[in-house]
Amino acid sequence: MTTWKSFQTRAVSAAVALALIIGLYVTLNVQGLKIAIAFVVAVGTWELITILFKNEKSILLKGLFYFLTLAIFGATLTSLSTGGIIYSIALILMIIAVLLSAHKEGNLTYMADAQAKAALGFFYMGLLPAFAFRILDQAHGISWFVYLLAVVFAGDTMAYVFGVLIGKHKVMPSVSPKKTWQGSIGGIIGSMIAGYICWQFLFSEQPLGLFLILAGLSGFVGQFGDFFESLLKRVADVKDSGKIMPGHGGVLDRIDGVLFASPVVLAGILILSHLLS
Repeated sequence: MTTWKSFQTRAVSAAVALALIIGLYVTLNVQGLKIAIAFVVAVGTWELITILFKNEKSILLKGLFYFLTLAIFGATLTSLSTGGIIYSIALILMIIAVLLSAHKEGNLTYMADAQAKAALGFFYMGLLPAFAFRILDQAHGISWFVYLLAVVFAGDTMAYVFGVLIGKHKVMPSVSPKKTWQGSIGGIIGSMIAGYICWQFLFSEQPLGLFLILAGLSGFVGQFGDFFESLLKRVADVKDSGKIMPGHGGVLDRIDGVLFASPVVLAGILILSHLLS
């Protein structure tokens, strides 16, 4: 597939996803967006299992991981402290399950690896999506949620364009062979442009500089969300997390940057609300 056709496929796929999100919002308001996030967590957790536990034969362990991840996500929606408690309990339960099911084989490396993957997975799909969910519960939550998506997706798009047009120097070829410094810089510029547009239409009464700084920082961190998922896939020898979005791959391939940027944006909201109060 040529670069232009690939870009077209990605654009159409993203437009369809955006239309679905807008449709949910128009129909159900904020609740529709929360349903969309919950759906992403349900699908994304399954995709994560196919990456982290690709060679795991125990259906029980994979099922337990799936259930506990959703439990952590649900608990974190009520409060961050409750989420932390459930995360700890879930990890203890997963450690117990791995030890009981695998101790007879005596493969200590496997047991430690499975437990580490569980801790990582609980954080990635149990905790991080909850921050995006909680953004919706803040003052002007819809506007902030739009800001989050705009900053990350604009950065992703501009990074792709800059990388294709002028990309030469690789950032982390061992992790993501196609990503370049030129693309990365273009992505940050794209995030800041998106941040400016959001400020212009949604937050024009607030200080512009703070919004641009937050946009640039969120875009930068979001890029490492992309690198992180690329690392997981390369270790598992998986090209895409799924096939639900043509041109992008799976749900995780589309939201990896959003997951990493969500706590940054939420922290920015809390800091701004404190500074401006």
